[in-house]
Amino acid sequence: MKLSLLLIAAVLTSSTAAYEGEQKMITMPLIPHHVQHERQRQRRLDRPGQNWTQPSESPDDPFDLKSDALYQGYGTHYVDLWVGTPPQRQTVIVDTGSSVTAFPCMDCSNCGSGYHIDGYFQEGKSTTFEDVECKECWLGHCSMSPLCELSVSYQEGSSWKAYEVTDLMYAGGPHDKALEQPESEAFRFHFGCQSHLTGLFKTQMADGIAGMEMSPSSLWKQAHTTGAIHNEAFSLCFSRQPVASKEGTGAGVMTLGGTDTRLHTTQMVYANQPKDNGWFTVRMKAMYLRSGGGESVQSNKDSSKLQKVVIAEDKLNSGDVIVDSGTTDTYLSSHLAGPFMDAWHTIMDGENWDGETPVHLTDEELLAMPTIMIQLEGWAGGNDDPMAQGLAGTVDPAHPHDIMVAVPPTHYMEYSVKTQKYTPRFYFIESHGGVLGANFMMGHDIHFDVANFRVGFAESECEYRKVADTDTEG
Repeated sequence: MKLSLLLIAAVLTSSTAAYEGEQKMITMPLIPHHVQHERQRQRRLDRPGQNWTQPSESPDDPFDLKSDALYQGYGTHYVDLWVGTPPQRQTVIVDTGSSVTAFPCMDCSNCGSGYHIDGYFQEGKSTTFEDVECKECWLGHCSMSPLCELSVSYQEGSSWKAYEVTDLMYAGGPHDKALEQPESEAFRFHFGCQSHLTGLFKTQMADGIAGMEMSPSSLWKQAHTTGAIHNEAFSLCFSRQPVASKEGTGAGVMTLGGTDTRLHTTQMVYANQPKDNGWFTVRMKAMYLRSGGGESVQSNKDSSKLQKVVIAEDKLNSGDVIVDSGTTDTYLSSHLAGPFMDAWHTIMDGENWDGETPVHLTDEELLAMPTIMIQLEGWAGGNDDPMAQGLAGTVDPAHPHDIMVAVPPTHYMEYSVKTQKYTPRFYFIESHGGVLGANFMMGHDIHFDVANFRVGFAESECEYRKVADTDTEG
């Protein structure tokens, strides 16, 4: 079931703060969580761009990064926030399609305590907790209540209500205990204290949601405004595991302030991202199917063939196409349905694409399915190495700065332990725009470089332990 996000009450005002000193970047664990496979947001982006030039590359020395252990739940990804004094853990889904962070507080009745990882945030036990007065409303607004109220509802019926508060917060760190001296990592953070939940927000495993879109209220932006990070940038690196529990299973890395090159198995290449607020938007240039499977954009089989999906570029982009970490699956233009089926029929020697029926597949059959290759418009500033793996020059010589992103069958096919069958999770149903969801993002460290209007892609196993091992060896 598709979900359309309707922000009922959210008043955002711009806030900036200069920060000088050493470059800061925080790398922290992510924990994936199954929210709903068909959660798809209809996005509307109509905002002008501007020419920002602030650099946001990671420091040359990886030991300048702060690394934290990694844990997991199901499906989409979430991260630990430690809120208050003393810190209390709240797990929140990392969502580049939302602007506000919110989770249940003590006034919330029947708000998923039997499903969520943690109990409600006990604001009365935090000595640094503060309500926000009406005259200082930033996330919400005052009406009949003396509190700054905000609410979010979804077309299928899920919703939440909250009131705006602030407290000290830091992200990441050990999963099961707070830092002994959190003052060095924490910053004052505006968020929503949820008082009412319905639908999926009540039954999901994570406690709440973390807004990561381009907004003054987003988690990364508040970290930058307060000086907790130096650059207007962050990276998300997603992996998928076959099992998950509330105790956590490894599933990826989030880096605030830039990108951690220790995670990369290929050089990062950049797609153009023209917006200066709202959701992260890219332009699709073409789609291909590559025979023989393979997880990398570079095939390891000489016999692999590339079959282009024949469709006009304007049909691929009949509306904005966004990269959305809060949507589990990928939803693209309905104009793609016929051409994709034709290309599939050709590359699979007469076998038809069935996007709805679950199927039994052996490991060999799954890995032999075609890899979906998506060509994105390259960043206007170009890429440092014209021969970098991931550039489109060998496929499309007329557009050598475009980039290619590989989506292997292990990412677009989802396995059900219950039925022991696989189901495709690429949908061609959108009448306007599209969403490149978490299954598109998997296997890449994706650098959301807000200041330079670009989104970078580097292939990665997204294993946090590799970063942790590097730290301990140093």
